[in-house]
This record gives sequence, structure tokens and C-alpha cells, in this order.
Amino acid sequence: MNRAPTPLHSQATRHLGHFSWTSVLAVALLAAFATGCGGDDEPDKTDKTDVATDAGASDTGAADTGSATTDTGSTKSDTGSTPKDTGPAPKTSCGAALLCQTQCGKGDTKCTDTCADNVSAADKTALGDIATCAVDLCKDVTEGTAAEQECAFDKCYDKYKGCAEFGAGEGDCTSTVACLASCTLTDFACRLSCMQSADKGAIASAKAVAACVSTECKGIADAGKLAACVSAKCSKAIGTCLDGSSFGCTDVNLWISKCEKSSKLEPNNCVGIVKGMADEDSGKAYDAYETCKTQCKQAVNVIGCWSDKCTAEAKKCFSTSGAKNCQDIDKCVNSKCDGIGGGIDCIKGCLPESKAASQDAYLSYEGCMVRNMNSKEAKTAKCKFPYDQAKCVPIIKGQFCGNEAQNCFTDQ
Repeated sequence: MNRAPTPLHSQATRHLGHFSWTSVLAVALLAAFATGCGGDDEPDKTDKTDVATDAGASDTGAADTGSATTDTGSTKSDTGSTPKDTGPAPKTSCGAALLCQTQCGKGDTKCTDTCADNVSAADKTALGDIATCAVDLCKDVTEGTAAEQECAFDKCYDKYKGCAEFGAGEGDCTSTVACLASCTLTDFACRLSCMQSADKGAIASAKAVAACVSTECKGIADAGKLAACVSAKCSKAIGTCLDGSSFGCTDVNLWISKCEKSSKLEPNNCVGIVKGMADEDSGKAYDAYETCKTQCKQAVNVIGCWSDKCTAEAKKCFSTSGAKNCQDIDKCVNSKCDGIGGGIDCIKGCLPESKAASQDAYLSYEGCMVRNMNSKEAKTAKCKFPYDQAKCVPIIKGQFCGNEAQNCFTDQ
């Protein structure tokens, strides 16, 4: 897989209609889209000499000299004012304004108007067109519901796509599907970011997977049943998405570790969709390993327990393993992959020389860090990939990922 889109984030609040292509974007916000869419040069030395010779002492007095000094001072004053004239600020893109607006509070028209203050006239029209399209085509759907926003995104997809420049990144189909799956129900910004980070070839095939899941597996909340449905009903779309590549147990671990935690207030279907992308054997291997690990919850050295009690299961899930440990993977990722949140292929390349349980421990740690790199604490520290390791990692690790870090860095 190519470098995966980093969830806004995670990195924000994020999933809708069981992996449908919309998310909660309040009607007031859509309405706000429409509202928002609405001196003398100093003489040179030769001149001065001529004046002194021809005009006599009265001409070379203080008045003339002072005048020259005054002119020079005037020139300096003009020079000083020049840097203030920097010209108009660069225009904000339509996509950036849209992302900005999705993060405004419900009904906060002042915020949404501010987001659109510096967009071009054409982009302001595009933002208004999104709102108009949603109102016109989804008037029969109950106002303010998730279904309304699902309708808006599905029926106005091309307008969203044009404004947010979907397909401008490097993410392939599998990473795009997994990125979108990690977004929770309310995080529209996360979804936009995933689509922006995809490459052009990934957009259509990823959308096909999403459409299939939304249609064929709608309403299935249980992760296991959803995975079975996705695997059975959407195999053709998934096959096109994978394009001959594999999506094994290591991939399942890698992506599930980045899934936002689901709750009644912030539901998502990440685990079920990611497992549904894998082949049957890989899904079973993942489940067997996860079941085995439950007996190590109270262990002092959790990863040591995994290694002792789940060796066979770990090796089936992580098919390649060596003698190195979790710290070695971390060193490799920092030196070769620009650190946590780096390219998926690069991170996977750092895994095989380490023990199977160490690979699992690192992915759990890295996934936790990525999920929280868009937290309030990370934003305050201005963390943005590639991260300032010395500044950002301790903040996120200390606030959110202490257990995962302990499991990784006490692995001997």
C-alpha cells in the first residue's frame, strides 16, 4: 500500500450510515455555507563641489546641508514603509474553507463566515452550490438527521469532490477505505481529509466499496457480523480495491489499531469494515490472536505474556518474525519513515526482523499515537506530520498512550 492518509487527523470527531459517504454536517452549517457564500534625491558629491566653487560661502551654509540631510531622512522613512506593502493575502482554497467550516460549532455562522472570508468569488459560489444542492435534493429527508447528511453527501458528491479536490494525494484504495472507516460518525473533516489524501485512481474504487457496504450491510452494528457481510457481499468491490495485493492479518492489526473507539455518541464501523477487507484465514488468525491475548490483561509485562502464551497465534497473524524487539521497530520508523504517522509501506518494512508480539506491540503504540495526534493537546503543541519527536511524542504518549508505550518499551 501507498502512504496512508493520516486521519484528521485522528486526528478530530469522525462515520456515518455504516460507512456511507456522508457524515453529520448540521443543516445550520449547510445554511451557513450559503450565507458565507454570499522625496528628492540627494545631490552627488560632484554637484556639491560645483555649488561650493561657483556660489560662494553663503551657498554652502547650514541651510543647504540641513536640507540634504532632511531629504536623506525622508528617503529612509519611505524605505521603512515599503515592507508594510506586502500585497493581498493568498486566497483560501475552497477545500480549506470547507474543512474550516465543518469544524465550526452548530449554528455558528460567524465562524463559517470567517472561514469563507478570503476565498475567491468562484469558490464562494462553490460553497453555496453545496448548500443549495443539499437543500434541494434532500428536502424529503428528516431535517437535522444523519440520514439527511448521508443524502447530501451522496447526491452532491461531485460538488464536494470539486471543492475539496478529492484524489490529490498518494493513498491507494485500501488505505483510503481504512482511513474512512477510522472516522467516527460526526467527523466530516476526517472524511474529507481521507478523500483528499487519496490518489485519483483510488477514489472510484474506494467509493464503490463504501457504496456496497452502505447498501448491502446497512444497519449491522456487531463488528463480527459486519465483517462477514462485507466479506461476502462486497468481495467484487474489495477485489478491485486490492488490485492483486494482499490484506493480511498484519494489515488488520495495523489499521484496527488506528480505529477510533466507538461509542453510542461517536459510533463507527471501523473494526468490522477493516476485518471485512481481509481474506477468511487472515480474519480468523486475527480473532484467534486477540482471544488469546485476553488472558494477559492483568500481566505486569503484557507483551512478555503475549510471547509466552500466544506464540502460535502471533506467528499465524504476523507471518514473518525475527529476534528484534519493539524498541528496534521504533528506531527504524524514526530513522526511515519520518517517525510515527509515516508511510504505511515504510512502517510495515520495519516489522519483519522483530518478534511477532513486538510487531503487535508497536502497531498498538503507533496506532494510539496516530489516533490522538489531532487531539486538543496535540493542536496546542502544534503537532503536524512529520512530528517534532522531542516536543510532540511525549505529550501524546503521556496523555493518551501510556499503556501502549509501556508495553512496547518494556519489551525485552
